[in-house]
Amino acid sequence: MKQTQSSQKRNIGIDVFRGLSILAVILLHLNIHFGLSNTFIKELLPKKLFSVLFWSGFYGVVVFFTLSGFLITSSIIKKWGSLSKVNLKRFYWVRFSRIIPLLLLLLIVLSGLHLGNISGFVINSEQTSLGRAIFSALTFHTNWLEIQVGYLPANWDILWSISIEETFYLFFPFVCLLVKKEWQFVPILIFSLFVSPWARTHLFVGNELADKNHLAFFDSIAFGCMTAIVASKLTLKKGLLSTFLIVGWAMLILIFAYKGFVYKSGIVELGLNITILSTGVSLILLWMNARHRTGKERNFFFLRGLRKMGVYSYEIYLTHMFVIILGAQLFKKYELSSNWLIPFLLLSIVISYLLGKIIFVHFSEPVNHWLRRKFVVKKEIEP
Repeated sequence: MKQTQSSQKRNIGIDVFRGLSILAVILLHLNIHFGLSNTFIKELLPKKLFSVLFWSGFYGVVVFFTLSGFLITSSIIKKWGSLSKVNLKRFYWVRFSRIIPLLLLLLIVLSGLHLGNISGFVINSEQTSLGRAIFSALTFHTNWLEIQVGYLPANWDILWSISIEETFYLFFPFVCLLVKKEWQFVPILIFSLFVSPWARTHLFVGNELADKNHLAFFDSIAFGCMTAIVASKLTLKKGLLSTFLIVGWAMLILIFAYKGFVYKSGIVELGLNITILSTGVSLILLWMNARHRTGKERNFFFLRGLRKMGVYSYEIYLTHMFVIILGAQLFKKYELSSNWLIPFLLLSIVISYLLGKIIFVHFSEPVNHWLRRKFVVKKEIEP
């Protein structure tokens, strides 16, 4: 079936969403490594704004999970018409081509830094070994390793979320083959609404890394998948979509901006904060998808930077810690005054973006297309 022009283009809204999410992750890590909570920046900014800017990285990752569920499900439906017709070999090769080359390169670089005893990149031998860390990354259970042994060095630690996404990519196609009708995903979503809040609050009680387990984000990904199914089956009225947009953003603002209330109200204790956030993202995605499908989305100039960050988000996510760790080390080594703090932070964001772009343009995409040509004859646009 011939695709419309809008369906051949990237969804601008989703790329901006991705850009905001990766920016939240970068700002969190800048906060942690530069100790911003103990600087004038915290005094300068309103408390709520500081919290939104510098303590929202975890929620940014949750947004990525929901987006991944939506994009992968949408991609399968567009290519094969229905989820049950997914071509396993083709699906896995396309995912492998996009994700694994850069992951392998990252592991090679991290291994070299560890063996070279470079500060900030050495794995504590009392926790685990280099071989064990590599094995966990390649078999998508770095999150479980950290639950067992504690935090790994920052560049290894970020692989916890990659492990969850890769596990989703690994098993989701088999679920598609088993579930013959799209509506049968509804019970799976309902099941996730019980399992995930329980997994966030009752698995590994007392372990601060407990909420990094796979089941804890089952609902986030399931919401994304179900949203893609709804978007492909139904044409929703403009008024309803506008309501979804308002309610969705209200949910995001609640979780991102009112963290104190969310904790005090018992929402986190019940494990529902992630559920609310993923619901909000899903409602906004329905509005974004309708705008994209009808060609009504707008590429605002002031959002182009965020959109590009979204396009390079995978590369930025895997490499931004190199920039932040080096920047923090230089800042401390030369005992720079606080006057240099904001320029350093802004420079770290810019360099993280440029590094991600360079890797995307000169490594990820060339290798991605080369590998796809080995199996996929027709060029396809992937999320």
